[in-house]
Amino acid sequence: MYSVVIRRLSGADWRTWCHLRLAALADAPDIFHGDLEEERAYDEARWRAWTEDGVKVAAFDADVPVGVAAGRVPADRARVVELFGMWVRPDVRGGRIAERLALEVLAWARETGRSRVELWVISGNNPAERVYRRLGFHDTGEYELHPRDPGLRKYVMAKGTADGDA
Repeated sequence: MYSVVIRRLSGADWRTWCHLRLAALADAPDIFHGDLEEERAYDEARWRAWTEDGVKVAAFDADVPVGVAAGRVPADRARVVELFGMWVRPDVRGGRIAERLALEVLAWARETGRSRVELWVISGNNPAERVYRRLGFHDTGEYELHPRDPGLRKYVMAKGTADGDA
């Protein structure tokens, strides 16, 4: 197949984060919070700051970025990391790249002393649900309506960061 490398991004990698984030919004606008046209207008300083906020993890195939995931600590919950922005380019999906990206965010959460990782999934996004369940995430029962489509629900899945936690 191919050899994919997973790497954490720094502020100097802001162009990679920008490229992947905009590709994700263009590919699946209903999945992600954010507006493609608004984010296209962000300047370098904003992209750099966003890249440095929390952790951004990218997958590279022969130095070409093919996937991304991000983690941040919500302002109101210091012991939790929110995993967000998970996306893998459609032509390389199915190769466990998403799992490897999520595992790197989980590792960052452990390294920074966080006890839990949470994420939002849109009901019916079966491929994402399967990935997260394979990694030990479980449905918490918390949900809300999608902000742009009240016909869709999104719900929280969570996993503890200690080995063996589910």
